[in-house]
Amino acid sequence: MIIGLSDRMRRKPADWRGEFERAFGALGLEARSVPVDHQGWMEAVRAVDAFVWRPTMGDPSEMAEIRTKIPLIEAMGIPCFPNSLMLWLYDDKIRETFFLKAHGHPVPETFVSFSEEESRSYLEGATYPLIAKTHMGASASGVVRLDGRGQAMRLLEGVFRRESLWERALGRFHYLPRLAKGDFLLARKYRYQNACPRYSYLQEFIHTDSDWRITTLGTDLVSVFVRRNRPHDFRASGSGLWEMVEPADLPAEACDLALEVSRRHGFTSMAYDFMKGPKGWVIGEISMTFVLNEVYTRTLFRRTPGGYVKESPIPIGVMHLSALLEAMKAGTAIPRWPMA
Repeated sequence: MIIGLSDRMRRKPADWRGEFERAFGALGLEARSVPVDHQGWMEAVRAVDAFVWRPTMGDPSEMAEIRTKIPLIEAMGIPCFPNSLMLWLYDDKIRETFFLKAHGHPVPETFVSFSEEESRSYLEGATYPLIAKTHMGASASGVVRLDGRGQAMRLLEGVFRRESLWERALGRFHYLPRLAKGDFLLARKYRYQNACPRYSYLQEFIHTDSDWRITTLGTDLVSVFVRRNRPHDFRASGSGLWEMVEPADLPAEACDLALEVSRRHGFTSMAYDFMKGPKGWVIGEISMTFVLNEVYTRTLFRRTPGGYVKESPIPIGVMHLSALLEAMKAGTAIPRWPMA
């Protein structure tokens, strides 16, 4: 079997390409580099049985490219890691929330609106504290606690701020005349300078000093550890304060739910942030990427008929590829998209 590997991964700070190349060797697979940036990328990818392109976290240019090309590759009948649905959900909390709620998966009480008027009305009667989030961002960036109505309204004013008289004049008398003359570079910049949508994303505050990072890697393998909050902070994401657990301490209900969500939607691997809320386990966020860190290889548990048992360390690349091969064998590697 020939697995295509994006050549863009050569330029990544973390050695994901090396990780996957070692995994190919361990699994006896043939790897073939695919020049995804080149004109002939489509012909090159037709020659492989599956395709791997682990994108760079926080690179919007690459994300735009991979979200354009992966659906086309799947349309050729070629399974991919990550698949198009995993990519569509990645680094977009609004999409994640809508998707999880639409399918009946438990999430914290969350208000999402693109209407300033509705957002103001909600904040008038809200119970504080609330958590406000930007739709993108990792390691708790863009996540703030709102302790009262005044603080929340000030934030809302900034989100829905109207264009100033100076900004309107600048656009009309400076930018538009240059655009009319065909200024190529300005056109690229001007079109996207206000690309971030105006919205409110407000979530109930769950009082806890940690969350559970549960990552599915195939149909019965999970990586599970506790993430403690940063010192004097309410946020656990990005803290680097990890605690290992034993099988007896495992939240089996949350692990079962993570595996079921991944199975149902064709996620070959997915990281879930779980919290125990007043109504039980809820999924705070999901992400198809996570850092290349040994913590994920040393916190493995396999689901068996008798419960979860501890698994010996497995390289991350091997787990990703094994999950993809498992889905290919089951015929579920190309997702039924988007709401099946």
